[in-house]
Formats: sequence, C-alpha cells, structure tokens
Amino acid sequence: VTGHFTVDSIQLGKPISYYLAVRYPQHSTIVFPDSSFSFAPFEFQKKKFFATETKNGISYDTVVFTLASFEIDSVQTLRLPVFEVHEKDCTAVFALTDTVFFDKLVKSLPDTVQLSKVPLKSNTNYFKVSWILNYPLVSLIVGIIIFLLLMSWIIFGKRIRKYFKIKKLIKTYQAFVDHYKIAVENAQTNFSSPSTEAALLVWKKYLESLLDKPYTKYTTKEIRKSELNERLGDSLSAIDRMIYANSPGDYIHFDRLKDYSNDQFHKKLEEVKNG
Repeated sequence: VTGHFTVDSIQLGKPISYYLAVRYPQHSTIVFPDSSFSFAPFEFQKKKFFATETKNGISYDTVVFTLASFEIDSVQTLRLPVFEVHEKDCTAVFALTDTVFFDKLVKSLPDTVQLSKVPLKSNTNYFKVSWILNYPLVSLIVGIIIFLLLMSWIIFGKRIRKYFKIKKLIKTYQAFVDHYKIAVENAQTNFSSPSTEAALLVWKKYLESLLDKPYTKYTTKEIRKSELNERLGDSLSAIDRMIYANSPGDYIHFDRLKDYSNDQFHKKLEEVKNG
C-alpha cells in the first residue's frame, strides 16, 4: 500500500489531494476508506476512483482523496489504510505516514495589536454556492402528504363523492328549471311548432341525463310504456298535438312535465343521500 500527498504544503481550508494505491492478488477483495472514515486532522471532501488494472494475477487500484484542513499545526500528517476483506472480518493495511507543512498567510503577529492594524486580506466579491436540495427531507414530506391524502380518501372518500354528486344534481336541476321556464315562455309568447318542440326537448334532455334513459330518442308511446304514468302520457300526447297540428293548446301540460321532472329529481337526490 502506498499513499502520499500530491503537494508538500497546505493552506487553511484549501483542498489538497492525497493519492492512495494498492497492489494485491487478483482473488483478494480490497476496500478503500469512505467518507465515514476519520481523516483527522483533515476533513473529507470527495474521492475519485480509477479503474482496476490486472496483470499476471496482480491487481492495481488507485483512489485520489480530496481533503481540507482547518488546523493550524505547522506539521500535519496522514496515514491511510486499505482493508482486505475476509470471510468474518477484514485486515487494515496502512501506507507509510506522509507529511505536509502548514503555510501561514500571517507570518507573525504581536501579542497585542490594534484591530485596525492587523494585516487582513479582504474579498467582498460574490462567491456563488451551489444550492443543494435536501432530497431525503423533501421525499419524507411528500410521502407524508401522499399518505395523509390516501388515508383521507379511504376514510372520507365516499362522503366526499356523495357531496359533489349531490351538489352536481342540484346545480343541474336549477339550470334545467331556468332553461325550461324560458323555453316554455317563448313557446307561449311566440307560438310555433319548433318553439313548442324546443321546450319539450329541454325536458327530455334533462330526464335523459338524470335517469340515464334515451328520452330524446323516445316517442310519446315509448315514454308511456317506459314510465307507466297515465298523467304524464296524456300531457305528452297533448303537446304532440300542439306540435303536429301547429295549434296552441293548454300549457298546463308543460307544468305537469315540470312536476314530473321535479319528482324524479327528488327521488334521485334521496337515492344518492342514502346510497
């Protein structure tokens, strides 16, 4: 095992490279120190691996560590090992100790000196530091949020769906009432077969969406057969005569259609509330 610094002097906090290499039998397993290893008096910053080279059964591995020191000792030493892995343990094999000398920027300083006279080096230039996202923390927060949303949906999902379905039913019914009122008033004020048929179509479209039946494709005869409601059937037949005979009739029949749609709306509403 061989290890040495690439330079012979170091400055406070400045990166320095340490070269660690090992030759070993090809069948052996060798592990280098990682960031959890104590590099005292130096602090680990990063490391760079080089591809293993093997020749005649002998392998050769190299790692360059980037370190920094915040100690001010004049002489600083480092001795790093590699670890040979065995079945139950591992053996540390150390390189020889290497030395670097601390390069002082302030060569000498009196015991007492005014702060204003201290030969300081100043630099007010902006130094851009890369922003590091705390991925583990973000992942934890996102996971907690997803878990809470999932649990809320499991516990309250049915209630939430029911709330929005009821809200949609009421909103759709109110829109139908307003639209139907305008269509019927238009048919009364400006009677014609198309205006009367348009009012009837508004009613059919609403019932179709509410009950999921093809009312817009049904004839009056088919609606009578489907609903088995004599009062409703009579009103539809009366409106048909107004359309095909192009003759005004009693508009109370439109009120009966509205009453029927109102009954169906409240039945559907109770069905959803109790579902």
